[in-house]
Amino acid sequence: MPSLDFYPTVPVFDANIGVGHRHDRVAPFADPADLSAQMKVQGVDRALVYHVQGETISAIDGNNALLAWIGDHDGFTPQWMANPNQACLAQLQTLRQEGHLSSVRLHSTTDSHLSFSDWIYGDLLDWLADADIPLWVSLADTPADQIAATLGQYPQLRTVIVGAHYMHAMSVKPLLRRLPNAHIELSRYEKLGGVEELRDEFGAERLLYGSYYPRYAMGPVLYYLHTADFSTDELAAVCAGNLERILVRAIS
Repeated sequence: MPSLDFYPTVPVFDANIGVGHRHDRVAPFADPADLSAQMKVQGVDRALVYHVQGETISAIDGNNALLAWIGDHDGFTPQWMANPNQACLAQLQTLRQEGHLSSVRLHSTTDSHLSFSDWIYGDLLDWLADADIPLWVSLADTPADQIAATLGQYPQLRTVIVGAHYMHAMSVKPLLRRLPNAHIELSRYEKLGGVEELRDEFGAERLLYGSYYPRYAMGPVLYYLHTADFSTDELAAVCAGNLERILVRAIS
């Protein structure tokens, strides 16, 4: 039986952490130093972070808040929120020109009452595809059928699907088959044996460790990955290597 006295055996780069306060929720950590301390306890070395204010209120304001939040702290890679507003696209283009941008995260289309459709998001998606910038999209915030239909028109666009829950189990595999350049972040994928099934069909290179902290805890899926039937190389890829590869390609 696996021991509950657990600490990761490979480097860990969390692909999904939200920082800052929301309009309706206070963050469980005060600042970057506090989050770093919490990560150290869990054995998480680095994190890709976005500002939660950008999910539902204003992507531009959330991105500005993220710049101020990170400051010069090590261990955090910024991820920028995106909506279909032209001013937001201009902000993202400026961040890329300044060398700060390696990935983009779609705002909550559900909370914004927008359909994730090409006729609304086409300018953003065209730019991301042309610039080879990966896009994070949350199944918790955008319906799977809209993700499949819209991103299916951009087969060259690299994407990371986050927030897949066991209630999405029937749609995750078809989604990955339809989107050959999509990866899946595993924070909520609690289907029994489901992670191994994804590895067997799609390869470990399309799987990413992420916690979705502070929506969810950092440790459970990390513990699961260490007790699953993964080789050391597969575990290292899922916990950090795959994310590093995705981000480096965007800035190379």
